Amino acid sequence: MVHDANLTQVLDALDLSELPIEEQEEILIDLNKLVFHETILRLYERLDAKSKQEFLALLENNPDDSAVEAFLREKVSDAESAVAETVKEISDDILAVTGTK
Repeated sequence: MVHDANLTQVLDALDLSELPIEEQEEILIDLNKLVFHETILRLYERLDAKSKQEFLALLENNPDDSAVEAFLREKVSDAESAVAETVKEISDDILAVTGTK
């Protein structure tokens, strides 16, 4: 999704290098899912009422992640900033817990 200094700092703080590759990959997948889902919620909150109805109708058809992302990027003008905000918020939380911040 997004790779920036905050995310790099989080990965360093988590010190994944000590874990087996499979566990590293699982953690990174989970982190990516968390960022994706939190971003979707943030973008949904920014939709107008009509777009929210369209979005819910889209979800009824079990779309893949790329279709959901495309819809939200089309409907929310500042989608990229929402992604960055989500990454920063999650990064700050993780860094606070690990004592890195």
